[in-house]
Amino acid sequence: MTLVRYLVRRVYHSIPTLVGALLFIFILVRVLPGDPARLIAGPEALEEDVQRIREQLGLNKPIHTQFIDYVTAVLKGDFGRSIKFGTPVINEILFRLPYTIILALVAEAIAIAIALPLGIISALRPKSKTSYIASVISLIGASTPVFWIALILIYIFSVSLKLLPSSGADSPRHIILPAITLSLVLMGNLTRITRSSVIEVLSSNHVLTALAKGLKDRIVITRHVLKNALIPIITIMGLQVGNLLGGAVITETVFAWPGIGSLLIDAIFFRDYVLVQGIILFMVLVFIIVNIVVDVIYAYVDPRIRDVLWRMS
Repeated sequence: MTLVRYLVRRVYHSIPTLVGALLFIFILVRVLPGDPARLIAGPEALEEDVQRIREQLGLNKPIHTQFIDYVTAVLKGDFGRSIKFGTPVINEILFRLPYTIILALVAEAIAIAIALPLGIISALRPKSKTSYIASVISLIGASTPVFWIALILIYIFSVSLKLLPSSGADSPRHIILPAITLSLVLMGNLTRITRSSVIEVLSSNHVLTALAKGLKDRIVITRHVLKNALIPIITIMGLQVGNLLGGAVITETVFAWPGIGSLLIDAIFFRDYVLVQGIILFMVLVFIIVNIVVDVIYAYVDPRIRDVLWRMS
């Protein structure tokens, strides 16, 4: 029951964040230049037709009335109908969602498989070649724009070597380049955090005591070092969900990957404000849920954190 009470408390405290994000998104899409009614009607349409479309969309109402109507609809599970596609927004999101999830999971798996060993080895052997490689990867991942990495990979593997396709999602080969692009962005922070976390734990008293007792290095690393170094690593992995969603917008656009990110760009260009609101709101919900899940993982990894969180709830 303590876990359930804690989850209810976290959801309750997430409501102001969700409402604030909803208000910000609602206002932002309405201050952007361009009239959605005019775009739908076309440049040659009569003003009467534009006014009729504006009335159908509810754009002629006061902005506070529009916001109340939108929040009421969202609470009922209605994100509105896309202006561009004429279908419910939730249907468009759910249709594109599997592509973004697959891309994010593959990119995260590649990043974890490379960054964690690199970070651990570079912490255990700070002057080795692996440590220098980890530093280079961290620097590249932290400082290089996503679109630039994507274009370089396309030029090398698609244009020059002709090994991999540069766009689309017709086969498993199509996911390789966008997944590598996203994973390189994630690797930088993950490698750096893993390295610094392991170094910090290695200098702690309980690890030094275990080494002084003559325990094997492998046992000390697996039982004492890695377990205690997991907290900041889990933190950065949770925060990287935001990087995945943000990076996916650019990556999916460059590689024409049919996920939520490319859908958002299409909606922005078409001034489909209903679809833009729905996609961004969905991303905010995902980020809130991931943060709650990360806190629960904290509790099971570190009993000290679990005691604190349970007492707070």
